Amino acid sequence: MDTLVKYILLFFFYSAAGWCLETTYCSIGEKRFVNRGFLTGPMCPIYGTAALVLIIVIYNPFRDNPLAVFLLGIILCDIVEYATSFIMEKLFSARWWDYTYEFMNIKGRICLKHTLYWGVISIVFVKTIHPAVENLYSKLEGSYLNIILVAVLSVFVLDLINAVRKALDIRKLERKINNLIGVLSEELSIIKSTVEDKYTLIQRVVVKQTDKLTQLKYQLDDLAEDVEKFLLFEKKSKDKEKSLSNRLFYNNPTFERLTKNKLIKLKDIIDEIKSNISEGEERL
Repeated sequence: MDTLVKYILLFFFYSAAGWCLETTYCSIGEKRFVNRGFLTGPMCPIYGTAALVLIIVIYNPFRDNPLAVFLLGIILCDIVEYATSFIMEKLFSARWWDYTYEFMNIKGRICLKHTLYWGVISIVFVKTIHPAVENLYSKLEGSYLNIILVAVLSVFVLDLINAVRKALDIRKLERKINNLIGVLSEELSIIKSTVEDKYTLIQRVVVKQTDKLTQLKYQLDDLAEDVEKFLLFEKKSKDKEKSLSNRLFYNNPTFERLTKNKLIKLKDIIDEIKSNISEGEERL
């Protein structure tokens, strides 16, 4: 039981430490405070998970062998990062990071640059950080540890529930966009084939597809409003104090970029549909 409590507390500690590292790195790059974590609170569970893997697999057997620590750290942390990205995307249809444009990446989930970062961090972690944390942990009394565990675990669970709800909102938005793209693409194919091959049916199809296009345009407008709820600030008072309707969406450039690209694709399809309808009318 003591070992389990220890590992849970270490998970939370290193999740918080990783959040500090991630937030500082992203905030400097964005020149504003950015909480990139999945949770609202100061925790990034991927760092806690990676730390536990390093402690269990590497710390005792290999801590005196820097090369082994570096190589194993690369492999293990890349596995954690890839698996986390894969699972989160399957659950929420969204990515919290995307290395697609980085050199030597694998499906945008891991890349060479961050792989090397993991190796260096693993050495620093095993040689410097964790020994200090172990020393500090040994000085804490068991009763205090249990109180800390209950408090942190309670807050973590509530935060996790809230984060999952917000992530599911993003998943719902992405599905609406993808469904509309599918419908518009199908309508475009019908119009193209009619205009190219069936001149006697052009007039009938033009009228029918124009009505459908109007309906789909309304759907696109509704989608745009949904996206604005994620992208735009909402004014709370006359002094222009502002808050966000979905922190996850705003603080993760990947969400914003991918969603905007899909909306651009939707508009392009609608423009192409209009162009094909006009072409059909000219042939009548």
